[in-house]
Amino acid sequence: MDEEGFVSKKRENWDTLQKLVDKAGQRGGLQRLTREEVRQFGSLYRRVASDLAYVRSRATNRDLVTHLNTLLARAYILLYDSVPSQKPSYALVNFYFYEFPALIQKYLRLFLFAISVSLAGAFFAYYMIIAHPESTTLFIPEQFKESLEIWKQGNISSPAYAGFSAQLFTHNTTIGFLAAASGVVGGVPTLDLLYQNGVTLGAFAAVMTQYHAHATFWPGILPHGIAELTAIFICGAAGLLIGRAVLFPGKYRRLDALRIHGLEAIKLTLGTIPLFIFAGIIEGMFSHLAIPAALRYVFAALNGVLWYAYLFIPRIAPEIALSAPNDGTQVPSVA
Repeated sequence: MDEEGFVSKKRENWDTLQKLVDKAGQRGGLQRLTREEVRQFGSLYRRVASDLAYVRSRATNRDLVTHLNTLLARAYILLYDSVPSQKPSYALVNFYFYEFPALIQKYLRLFLFAISVSLAGAFFAYYMIIAHPESTTLFIPEQFKESLEIWKQGNISSPAYAGFSAQLFTHNTTIGFLAAASGVVGGVPTLDLLYQNGVTLGAFAAVMTQYHAHATFWPGILPHGIAELTAIFICGAAGLLIGRAVLFPGKYRRLDALRIHGLEAIKLTLGTIPLFIFAGIIEGMFSHLAIPAALRYVFAALNGVLWYAYLFIPRIAPEIALSAPNDGTQVPSVA
């Protein structure tokens, strides 16, 4: 480690945080800071926490470690003394309305990559079945083959159709959580699960097109499917995040990278619970009602816009929007 170069590069951030801590350390805490300074405080806190983790693992200068440790300990006290509430209800609201969307925005590329993998599978299966109908059985999962006839009939209000759709929902939920968990072995199973899930959707879409039943297929899928598929893609991004930490730990040791990004992946996965619950409720109470397809499309479009606005409109948490450092670094202790 080039300690002198590292210190020279990072010194400005450390000094700036020191000044903010000194200012806020006077009477009034973080309320003495301007809104812009509060934002800067949160950003610097996370950066310096990351620097401390790096220095602890590589530096030989114990004075440097002690200095950063003390600085972060002071910042931590100011930070958590200023949080409006530490009640579980506040933490839950803060997580779902601020931390979870921020994580998705942070790892947008992984989210988009997860979508592209599923789309690749969907387009491939769709093309193969349309071009070579005899290949249909190769792309339909065994547990769904007997139920395929239900979809061909196009009676979306029938109990059998609703029952099969519930089976598909359970399947997709399982795929989502497996895609996140399997990232620990390098993300390869995650990619396969995303691809195969796309293949299944593409295969059903192709069969519905062949039987001219797509006019009932999509209105029966989209009202709950947008939230459901979005949740799967987020879980896929979580799995890819873990896989990337395993294969490409970057400046961290592999175990440290896995600990840091593994925590973020867990948060991403937990954040999908409301999407899966919403999809299940809509599927059971709306998707299979005998109502016009146009209303289904309108509902699907509205809930899609609302979900993606929730996930991707940037926001800042009340007061500080700081929470624990996003990189998963443990809170420093002076001891």
